[in-house]
Amino acid sequence: MVYFNCDCGKVYKIKKGFDKHIETCKNTNLKFIDLFCGIGGFHQALKKLGMTCVLACDIDKHCQKVYKNNYDILPVEDVKKIIPTEIEDFDIICGGFPCQAFSNAGKKKTFEDDRGLLFDEIIRIAKVKKPKFMFLENVKHILKVGEGKVMEYIKKKLDDNNYQLQLFE
Repeated sequence: MVYFNCDCGKVYKIKKGFDKHIETCKNTNLKFIDLFCGIGGFHQALKKLGMTCVLACDIDKHCQKVYKNNYDILPVEDVKKIIPTEIEDFDIICGGFPCQAFSNAGKKKTFEDDRGLLFDEIIRIAKVKKPKFMFLENVKHILKVGEGKVMEYIKKKLDDNNYQLQLFE
């Protein structure tokens, strides 16, 4: 089970009471970064919970424009150029890392497609910044693609960096 230690001193199991507490606790000042942000799905949800985005990133120029209009933050274009030590401290990494390499539409090339390696950029940043949480999402097929080796790889990387995986299928 994953636990959250709020700045107010209360400890919550993520699945029980956390969302209601975050909505009402004035001592919660969680910060997040929004990688592969698109137009801001993660941002929309976390902002409603009182959290603050300190960095966004997306390669798509149209998404950058919409994100800037919606949240007044211009996303960085290339996740590979982010220097973790130059980002202010944050509590959560959000990332809807590219799914094309793992989907039927992308021909399931997995790590033979450069986009399949972008998960490693999340880990690169996490190793330096050590956020409390990561909220990651991808296509359902990622669980099976490559005979399950992609998911094994992701689980190992998270485990190697002291993160506990909780899947929502």
